Amino acid sequence: MAGMRATSRVAVPNEKVEKLLRACLDLVEHLSGQSAAVTTAEVETTLSVLENAYAELDGEQGPWTVALKNAIGRLRALRLEIEAK
Repeated sequence: MAGMRATSRVAVPNEKVEKLLRACLDLVEHLSGQSAAVTTAEVETTLSVLENAYAELDGEQGPWTVALKNAIGRLRALRLEIEAK
C-alpha cells in the first residue's frame, strides 16, 4: 500500500511500476483474504512473483522498492512460520 501511494507522489509517474505494484498487491490481498487456509505453495508462488517484480524494477529506484522488499521479507517469514507448523 505504501508503495502504491509512493508511486502517485513522484514527479513523473511510471506506469510500469504502478502496474507491477498493483499486481503484487492484488496477490497479497488474495492471500490475506484466505489467511486461515494459506498453503506453503501459495506463499511460494506469490513470493516468486514479488521477487520477479523486484528484479524487473532493479533499475527503478524509489520508495516502492523498499515497500516491495518489505513485502518479500514478510512472505519469507510467513513461509518459515507455515513450514514450522
